[in-house]
Amino acid sequence: MVSNRRVIVCAIAVVFASCGRDTQTGSAPRPATVTAPVKEAALTSITLTADAERRLGLVTLAVERKTVARTRTVGAEIAAPSGAAVVMTAPVAGILQSPSTIPLAGSEVTRGQLLFRLVPIQPADRDAAVDARQAADTALARRLVAEQRTRRAEQLVKDGSGSRRALEEAQAELTIADAEARAAQDRVSLAVTSGASGSGIAIEAPADATVQAVHARDGQTVAAGVPVIDLVRLVTMWLRVPVYAGEADAIDRTAAARVLALSDAVDAAGIIARPMPSPPAANPSTASVDLFYVIDNSRQRLRPGERVLARLPLKGTAESLVVPKAALLHDAFGGTWVYVQREPHVYARQRVAVIDIVDSSALLQQGPAPGARVVTDGAAELFGVEFGAGK
Repeated sequence: MVSNRRVIVCAIAVVFASCGRDTQTGSAPRPATVTAPVKEAALTSITLTADAERRLGLVTLAVERKTVARTRTVGAEIAAPSGAAVVMTAPVAGILQSPSTIPLAGSEVTRGQLLFRLVPIQPADRDAAVDARQAADTALARRLVAEQRTRRAEQLVKDGSGSRRALEEAQAELTIADAEARAAQDRVSLAVTSGASGSGIAIEAPADATVQAVHARDGQTVAAGVPVIDLVRLVTMWLRVPVYAGEADAIDRTAAARVLALSDAVDAAGIIARPMPSPPAANPSTASVDLFYVIDNSRQRLRPGERVLARLPLKGTAESLVVPKAALLHDAFGGTWVYVQREPHVYARQRVAVIDIVDSSALLQQGPAPGARVVTDGAAELFGVEFGAGK
């Protein structure tokens, strides 16, 4: 009897367990449902006639797997070379005279170009000029006092509490003070003019440069050693590249780098930057060390302080898929594609992941298999055909 009860209980337990499993697996809702999925491998293909291929000028090349040099792209800064800034100062005290027009900040000057002519002032004449200015200041102060007395005397006469004689005496004092002030100003002008002797000293540009700042004007009297104009040479620039200290040894410091503007495409060629002996510089807050390169800036494309991208060569080589740079296409969302020839006269668009550009080749992390043929010349025309812009 007891054994029969045990059999019945076990049977009931098995039935309930089975029902629970069916309920969980059969009625539980799925977390997501994808309707009519389309894979990139099933994108639209383009079939062309032989005549259409000829008119489009299609050229295909095979995808290769090569051993290539590796690079690393990091942020960098353009800097003016050490000693590029030149401050032109007055060698002696004198009066500045501009040849025609004073160069403006940002304008270009050539080697030997006359910037200012400095007419020196002799020491004795300089002392006379100082005495004349002091006498002129005293005469102006006396004139001011005489003018105030005259106004007070006129007001007293109007009020009926002042005498006419006092007003006349005040007016006479004002006339004398005014004459003394004018004479003192004339003596100042005469002292300065007599102190200027000779044809002057020419202040010329020492080299082809750009005017950075102008500190003086035509006719200004300056003391010896006063800055007159600042020049900076931008024909050659430095590239300062902060690199993480843990990766600094992986950089090939004997090879040239490439400089790209922030607006350049990933496949841009950039500007060549040659390695140079680096001054010891590092930043402990970012755990980085600075590498320096020299750039030919004769076309004035770069400015001091400009932020750029630096493509640095790494030591050693690595295998990678390689396609011609001309085969790359970019859509409106930043995606990169190539057109692969699936079979004769049939082409399909395939996404690729570019990791680097070396000369005219693009290195891919993801793309067509080695041996597949991609379109180089005519790829843009196929893009237009696919989306209805071409015929």
